[in-house]
Amino acid sequence: MIAERLEARALATNAVRSAFYERFGEHPSAEDRLWQIDPIARLDFVGDVELKLGVAFRDEDVEFLETPSDLIERGAEILIRGGVR
Repeated sequence: MIAERLEARALATNAVRSAFYERFGEHPSAEDRLWQIDPIARLDFVGDVELKLGVAFRDEDVEFLETPSDLIERGAEILIRGGVR
C-alpha cells in the first residue's frame, strides 16, 4: 500500500506540475492559491490535470481546494481508490 501511495502521489504531482507549467508558464509554488486563478482558467487547469491523470474529478469538490498541493493530494486519493495504473 505504501508503494501504491507513493506512485499515486508521484503521478499526481507530475500531472499538476506539468499542467500548471503548460498553462501558466511557471511551476506552482507553495504560495500559489487556486482561488486566485480566474475561475474559467482554474476549471481549464483542473481539466488539464484530469486528462493527464486519466481520472475525473466530477464527484470531487475541487472548487474549494486551496493550493496545488491540495490538488495533488486529491488526485493521489482518487488514483488509490481506483487503483494506480
